[in-house]
Amino acid sequence: MHIVYYKDAVGNFGDDLNELIWPRVLPDDVRSAPDTVLVGIGSLLDEARFRGVETIGKRVFVMGSGAAYGRLPDDSARWTYCAVRGPLTASVVGQPSAAVTDSAALLANLPDLVPRSARADEILFMPHHRTLVNSNWQAAAERAGMTFVDPQWAPDRILACYGRAKLVVTEAMHGAIVADTLRIPWIPVMISPEVSIFKWRDWAGSLDLAYQPVPLPPTTRLESFRYDRISRLTQAGGRSVARVDSAGADDAALIAEFQDRFREEPAVIDAVKAPGAIKALLKVAATQFDGRRLATASRALKAAAAGQSYLSDDGIFADRLGRLDHAVAGLIADVRAG
Repeated sequence: MHIVYYKDAVGNFGDDLNELIWPRVLPDDVRSAPDTVLVGIGSLLDEARFRGVETIGKRVFVMGSGAAYGRLPDDSARWTYCAVRGPLTASVVGQPSAAVTDSAALLANLPDLVPRSARADEILFMPHHRTLVNSNWQAAAERAGMTFVDPQWAPDRILACYGRAKLVVTEAMHGAIVADTLRIPWIPVMISPEVSIFKWRDWAGSLDLAYQPVPLPPTTRLESFRYDRISRLTQAGGRSVARVDSAGADDAALIAEFQDRFREEPAVIDAVKAPGAIKALLKVAATQFDGRRLATASRALKAAAAGQSYLSDDGIFADRLGRLDHAVAGLIADVRAG
């Protein structure tokens, strides 16, 4: 079995969960089955993600994946949709009954992966991995008395932080998904205009949750310049920029925008590369003059952590997890039946 997921060169928490979950959920004989493909955790229903992946003549199973960044893969109409991330993806792929939830929720069945502390009293802050570029959110979180969690860290290190958490403030969607899975309250924030409202609303809708992110200002001048540039380029390309006030768009509008944006094949989404040594030193020098911005961002982060938190209803989460378990069992049976 070929397991399709995005492997970021510098790491990304949600994507990296594939390496932890599937070897524990799928038996060895299933994972070694020839001519089968599993589309796993992440926004993978995107033609760009399948360049170089052979699906013709193979059985392809989608398990909790989502759409977001590009048009659907050319071969995707014949795939088996065991489960998708939420109702928006289900509508886009024309499989309404497959709307379950993100398969990272399977972590609920793997408690040994999250070492629980006797004192879970920390507030975690996890930005989106692209927000780390030109920013100083670790210092802002520390000033706010919070534990900074880098989404590029190894998953076991991040999950150890969750074992000590009482609240998770996150811009990264899988930061919220894992918190909700572990029954830890979470608060969504929005810093970068690169945040995908479609993705967030898709997952939140799977659990009957609202997505109402709290806006946070940039920590540095370079970070602010970067967001301004991204916004200009995005708008010049005829696409909408992620804003807090657009997070409330109805599902039909989000689906229509998705279909309009991706009539043509987009470019491959590149990984965020770590800066070279000289560039890193220049950034450090530049941020020495950002004390006021850092202080403002830290205060805003602390205020966000004191605001409304979210957690899906226990019964709804149990239902979605049960449906995921059923989907996994069906996949195993289908693969074994040949």
